[in-house]
Amino acid sequence: MLLPDIRWWNELALEMLETSLSRRIATVEDVTNQLADIGKLPGWEGDSANAARRRFVVTADQLIDEAAVLGAVRELAKQTREAVKHLKETLATIEQTAAANGLEIWDAGHVTIADAPNAPDAASVEALRVELQDAVHAVMRQADDIDADAAAVLNKAADGQIDDKGATDVAAASAAGASQGGLTAPAPPENGTPQQNKEYWDAMDERQRREVIEQHPEWVGNRDGIPSMARHEANVNRIDDERARLTQERDALQEKLKDAPAGSRYPNAPDPYGEEKAELARVEAKLKDLDSIDQILKDRPLDPANPDNGARLLLLDMQTGDKGMAAIAVGDPDNADHVSVTVPGVSTTVQSLDGMTREAEALQREAKFQLNEEGRPGQRVASIAWLGYEPPPEIGPEAASADRAKDGAPKLANFFEGLDVASNKPDPHITALGHSYGSYTTALALQDSGRGQPVDDAVFYGSPGINANDEPDLGLPQGRGYVMRAPDDPITLADGFGTFGPDPVTTKLEQLSVAETTTKDGVHREDSNGHSEYPRPSADGTLRTAGYNMAVIIAGLPELAVR
Repeated sequence: MLLPDIRWWNELALEMLETSLSRRIATVEDVTNQLADIGKLPGWEGDSANAARRRFVVTADQLIDEAAVLGAVRELAKQTREAVKHLKETLATIEQTAAANGLEIWDAGHVTIADAPNAPDAASVEALRVELQDAVHAVMRQADDIDADAAAVLNKAADGQIDDKGATDVAAASAAGASQGGLTAPAPPENGTPQQNKEYWDAMDERQRREVIEQHPEWVGNRDGIPSMARHEANVNRIDDERARLTQERDALQEKLKDAPAGSRYPNAPDPYGEEKAELARVEAKLKDLDSIDQILKDRPLDPANPDNGARLLLLDMQTGDKGMAAIAVGDPDNADHVSVTVPGVSTTVQSLDGMTREAEALQREAKFQLNEEGRPGQRVASIAWLGYEPPPEIGPEAASADRAKDGAPKLANFFEGLDVASNKPDPHITALGHSYGSYTTALALQDSGRGQPVDDAVFYGSPGINANDEPDLGLPQGRGYVMRAPDDPITLADGFGTFGPDPVTTKLEQLSVAETTTKDGVHREDSNGHSEYPRPSADGTLRTAGYNMAVIIAGLPELAVR
């Protein structure tokens, strides 16, 4: 469908059709009621009366069938009108944005640069052109889907395929027909970019979005660029399905292994049931992961009155890897001025996410406090614990290899881009926090900038290397990359090998303090020791110097950081 077809779609005609069909249903109901009343007339007996009553029954059945068809077509008209209204409004907004920025939209969906006098540079114009072209294509795909759905319903009505589902009155028949007359939500674009995913979501009206969340949550739960609340609801809807699937797998494996010996009966021979036992262990671990995620969400319920509280499940993957993967956001990333993403390292699993979420809450709390202290109380903060890849399970050969980081980096880069395009802020301030092996994964993600680098600041702590020597190597503005290392952090043992690039504390990135100190706000803060204390609060709940430094960077207050 071309853009002129969408612009000329007549919402008023659809509304008039809906009204006309409602009147027709009322008429059919009235006729059916009159036939029933006539058939009950007292004193009307004999062959003629019996013949008339039999005919009334046949006619009433025909009218009930007609009511089902009318209900289906009326519902189609209603949903089409709502979808078309939303689609035309979306297209009008796209066209206004294009016109205001010197871009021209052609009937076939192409967007070209006509004149861009207000653009700061050619790159920004091209980025907007691509974004608007994605948006236009999403509108056109949605229009085609609406047209195809409408044709399917009308063909069913014409072919007598609308079922009254055994209704015995017009109202029930009309309702039965309505259940067969709606539009279906389209599937998202295959391998869509975060921007394309966003445009797909924006092109649907609210009814279709609800359908996706409730009936096809797997379409959007892990799809970057979709709003965080939609992802959360979809992923929560998936938990029970995933638990049922894993439980079925566990039970089948347990049945298969119920008579299996503990190991091989011959010394040094492989266990013939070794693969099944390993798979059972993986399935049982993922079931525990789901329990852990359930508990995290239960402990942090969403609060409609304060969306900066509560946890959102932005990613749930119990299928693609040996271990479960997930991401938890504290706060509302779509409406936050400042968003942080923490990427963990070796031996982190979903079982670790509760601790990471507590650390995210502490960082969010501290960042908001510091913003308030600096006279910026209205600014909002969201903090995310991201485990969207499989870190090495332990210190060893895999931890010394870059393979798992290389596998995880493109996923993380997409996640960063998704936060940016899903945000309702013009340019959200995004901070990447990478710990240990996760710092290398983060650095590779920053170098995989795709259509642009949305991350503004990055803090690498306890890092074996970041494959970079300066901010431009990471796509960061100069002076916006930071490193922290505790003096007794054993990660220093990995720096001599050079697998992950130069020792981060020897690069041009600014080194922040992890030492005991009293910060500008008068709070005494403890130092960080070893490899894991950086973001952990002290026993009294106060963030250590390292955690404080992360919080002020997240808040966009680098001048407060302790050097």
